[in-house]
Amino acid sequence: MKSDLEEKCVHGSPLFPFQYFHSRKDPSVKIFVPCHWHTNIEIVFVEKGPLRIVTDGISRTGQTGDIFFFNSEQLHQINGTKVDNSLYSFVFSLSMLNFQENDYVQNTLIEPLCRERFFPPQLSPQAPCYADVCRELNELRCLSISRPAAYQLIIKAELYRLLAILEQHDQFIPGVRQFSRGHSQTALRLKKVLQYIAEHYKENISLNQAAAVMHMTPKYFSNYFSSNLHINFVQYLNCYRIEQASILLQTTDLPVMEVAFESGYENFSYFIRRFKEFQGCTPSDYRKNLNQTETTEDKPDSVL
Repeated sequence: MKSDLEEKCVHGSPLFPFQYFHSRKDPSVKIFVPCHWHTNIEIVFVEKGPLRIVTDGISRTGQTGDIFFFNSEQLHQINGTKVDNSLYSFVFSLSMLNFQENDYVQNTLIEPLCRERFFPPQLSPQAPCYADVCRELNELRCLSISRPAAYQLIIKAELYRLLAILEQHDQFIPGVRQFSRGHSQTALRLKKVLQYIAEHYKENISLNQAAAVMHMTPKYFSNYFSSNLHINFVQYLNCYRIEQASILLQTTDLPVMEVAFESGYENFSYFIRRFKEFQGCTPSDYRKNLNQTETTEDKPDSVL
């Protein structure tokens, strides 16, 4: 992620900005997706809950079968509550659905979704259009994995069908972007300290320092952070550092000890313990397991 919490990775490709992800972590490890945002739309299906979904500072519980939508530029975070949680998601750019001509669909559906209409935050199995939406998501998943001839065209067609279902059942939410990047006021406050963590995680950040960024007392800040993100400050900092360490293990040949230092850990033994706690294995085994699997480019089913 960039220091302002924007996710840097490219979803799909410039010619086809669509990607399917599936959480396939070690069953002994809880899912943790740090707070971030991107300009794309994301749809998450909870295969096995419960999960804690935080969107712009608003926390929701995702039970098995629930569907969540993250609108463009919304801050969002996902916390697993159990070790066997699982989910899959689709990330795509609305621009891939633009029409060359400004026809009725372009003017009344696609363009408003970029400015003044939003996907619903959550769709539960009780929703009248739930079965139809699930059918489309399952079709998108099968297409993403099997990639038959002309799958890109079929995926676009399925996305249009999904939009049509949501439109038919009046699921889109009208509104205006009241704050910077569309975030709520609470999310903007949280973003300030999360951005501080992203910029200084390599340093020895204390609770007092983080509280000072928010102009709060340490006790009030601790309660505020936990109540909004449903994870305490120290846990979040450790999760963030381990995520950064995992990226370094995937993308560099740095020795494990140097990875620890680059991720903000001065104590190597402590780093090993925390890494095993979050990833279910040692850093060396994590890198070895990565080398034994196919690269993301060779597999349509990417890992969150």
